Amino acid sequence: MKSSIVRAAAVIAAAFGLAAPSRFVPPRAASVSANDNRVAAGMMHGDSLAVTLEAREGEWKPYGPTGPAVRVIAFGEAGKPTLTPGPMIRVRAGTHIHARVHNTVATTLVVHGLADRHAAKPDTLIVPPGATRDAIFTADDQGTFFYWATTTGSKFFDRMYEDAQLNGALIVDARAGAPKPDRVFVVQWYVPHHIAPDTSADVDNGFFTFNGMPWPNTERLHYAQGDSVRWRFINASADLHPLHLHGFYYRISARGDEIRDTLYWPAQQRMAVTELMSPQTTMDMAWYADRPGGWIFHCHLNFHVIRNPALGAAMLPDSIRDREVASGISARDSAAMMGMSEHDMAAMGGLMLRMDIAPSVAWHPYAGPRERLHLYVRSDSVKGDTLRRFGYSLTGPGITASDSVRWPGPPIILHVGQPASVMVVNQTPEASQVHWHGLELESLYDGVAGISSNATMVAPMIAPRDSFEMTVTPPRAGSFMYHTHINDVRQQSHGLYGPLIVLPRGAMWDPSNDLIFMAGTDPVDDPILNGGAAPAALTMHLGKSYRVRLMNLTLDAPVAEFWLSNEKGFFPLWTPIAKDGYDLPAWQREEKRARQRVSIGETYDFNVSMDLPGEYAMELRGTTGTLKARQVIHVVP
Repeated sequence: MKSSIVRAAAVIAAAFGLAAPSRFVPPRAASVSANDNRVAAGMMHGDSLAVTLEAREGEWKPYGPTGPAVRVIAFGEAGKPTLTPGPMIRVRAGTHIHARVHNTVATTLVVHGLADRHAAKPDTLIVPPGATRDAIFTADDQGTFFYWATTTGSKFFDRMYEDAQLNGALIVDARAGAPKPDRVFVVQWYVPHHIAPDTSADVDNGFFTFNGMPWPNTERLHYAQGDSVRWRFINASADLHPLHLHGFYYRISARGDEIRDTLYWPAQQRMAVTELMSPQTTMDMAWYADRPGGWIFHCHLNFHVIRNPALGAAMLPDSIRDREVASGISARDSAAMMGMSEHDMAAMGGLMLRMDIAPSVAWHPYAGPRERLHLYVRSDSVKGDTLRRFGYSLTGPGITASDSVRWPGPPIILHVGQPASVMVVNQTPEASQVHWHGLELESLYDGVAGISSNATMVAPMIAPRDSFEMTVTPPRAGSFMYHTHINDVRQQSHGLYGPLIVLPRGAMWDPSNDLIFMAGTDPVDDPILNGGAAPAALTMHLGKSYRVRLMNLTLDAPVAEFWLSNEKGFFPLWTPIAKDGYDLPAWQREEKRARQRVSIGETYDFNVSMDLPGEYAMELRGTTGTLKARQVIHVVP
């Protein structure tokens, strides 16, 4: 590794007209600690902040103090520990900042983000090995920002190795008034090199972190029922993250990047249960902790919350790691998922936070009568763990279970204000559980085994031939989803997902007028639409108003798009009416072309009326617009 660092130093030095390092000898590697972003760095002198940052090579233990160490480069404040993410700079707008950066590593450091935000082109800071350079600027705009650096000359999107931890929050509060209490979370990505002789990125053995730790080592957050919670997120990783909050809506009050931040005025703010964060972007959000119990916030790109990889000498070859992820059977302990206890701690990792909300004295659950449904978790084959298909079937008043397993699962129809119960019965040979995605329900029924809870009970996995009752009284009409939350990569891609619709009180479900288009992933990780690449055709009638519900529960298609068009490429117009089951205000219901990006964990509802006859299709498109699946729609008089 040393030789590659020295070669990289020479390349960067030549590019910036700097002399290559000759006599500089880096200090011995420091210990790198996780930074919870609770303490601001530097010292205030009147309206000025002075802070000295040092780039250091160090050993980081992302799995805790007794876990393996990996070598990274990270920032620390002079005289203080080395941190990942780096020290948080937090000041009021108008503060003059004098940031001194000292480079103790063996290659040139290029720092971005320590600059005025209103500049036409923000300056970078170039710091040769052993040198110190100054960045003097003014915090001229309030918002959520960050600084980042590289020792390899990489662009932001190419940083994945030792220097991918060179990030730090830069928070600028309003000039006047007491800042509202909030927490700052920085998302980062660690990717090792492949096992020699290949030194390319070993993405399969990489992992993501919140504030320097992956789950289950991430910070536990504690609130009281009735608390207002405010968070700021910075995506300092080179990947996309659809961030999903279980059980609650959150209000998005600002979105930005390292240079600009847009603070939304009240009417612009929107509600969501999932929001996509692209690389190098920021988000301010708030939510109301009105129900007690254990809850989680996580990335809904499933491969970002899988079990963390082994590190160092224990690192697995990619073929074995891929098999571990796909099968749910660990190559490290040979424990099949069907027999695993403590699934939340042992089988999940990466980007996940846990929140525990203490109940108020007056809180008590509803205990009256409910409409009762049964949801059966089924398998229609015994061809072995890899090939087994899963699916759901449903029974209830007027509902007869299907004899066959189909993808996605049957629509579950509930009504606003109507207490309901869904008894989940597991008829498969392995444990499962159901998460009711987007529903505002009690924690115990949220479907995360080992975390969802009330005062006396923690939700278990649903063992084979066992059952678990979910209860809910939906407070709003909208489009929601349900899916497994056990061994998601395997069970969800093999069929365990479906749509959930909440109708206004007294409304009747009409599937011919209320059209669901649900994106999923098949067992070989290909996106599918309504269960296949070419599902059965639909018929729509000219001039008739339809409600179209778009849903994405793929494993790894965070920028999937739904296109409704005819064979000539004509897009009709549709009107957005809801996002994640939350009705949009009237001013946001602007008619537009029938084309919508839907990230993983999101739902969108539209009203559409077709004006021209002919053959149309709802197409599921991938990252570059590539066609993934297509459902034909015949528009007739």
